[in-house]
Amino acid sequence: MSLCKLDKYYPNYRDETLACFDIKDFDVYAQDELIGYVTDILVDENNGHFRYFVIDTGFWVFIIKVLLPVGLAVVDYTHKRLSVPGLTQEQVNNLPEFQEDLLIDNNYEERVRDVYRPLVKITDLSRFYYATTYNYTLEPCFYEVGDKHLKMYEERLRSRKNSHKARRVLGDARRVKNTYEKEKAEFTHRAN
Repeated sequence: MSLCKLDKYYPNYRDETLACFDIKDFDVYAQDELIGYVTDILVDENNGHFRYFVIDTGFWVFIIKVLLPVGLAVVDYTHKRLSVPGLTQEQVNNLPEFQEDLLIDNNYEERVRDVYRPLVKITDLSRFYYATTYNYTLEPCFYEVGDKHLKMYEERLRSRKNSHKARRVLGDARRVKNTYEKEKAEFTHRAN
C-alpha cells in the first residue's frame, strides 16, 4: 500500500476543480473546535484513490501534521471546512505525527486507525486481520469517500490520469512501429 501526495500522483490536479475550491485550503474541525487545516491529500499509488487528508494541527510555531482517513470527513464547501463527527482534541493529540519523509507502512497506518476506530462501528477484524494482508476495503468507513463532490473529483482525476497513460502508451507504440518501419525499409533497401 504505497501512498504519495496528490500533486505527485496528479501533477495537474488543480486543472480539475472541486466546486471551485482547492481542498488543501480547508480548515478542519472536531466538535466545532478548529484543530487544523488540510495541507495535502495522500493518494494510493496503485489505483489513485484518496486515502488520507494531511492535517496541520500546529498553530504559530509548532507544526504537527497528522492523517485523517478521507471516509471520516464531512465536507462543508460553504465554509471551506472539514469536520469529523465525534472526534475530540484528545484523540487528535494521540495521533502519530506525520512527517514528509516518513515511510508510511502498515504499522504506522494501524496506529492512525486505532485512534479513529472508536468513532465508527466496525466489525471485529481480529478473525481475518493480519498486518501483511490488510487492505483498505476491510474498513470502508475510513477509506470510501462519502462526499459526492469529492468522489467525482477523485474519479475525474483518476480518469484523466488513465487517459494520459493510454495516450503515452499509444505514442510509445507509434514510435516503436515507426522505428520498425524505418529499419525494415532500410534493411530492404540494403538487400536490393
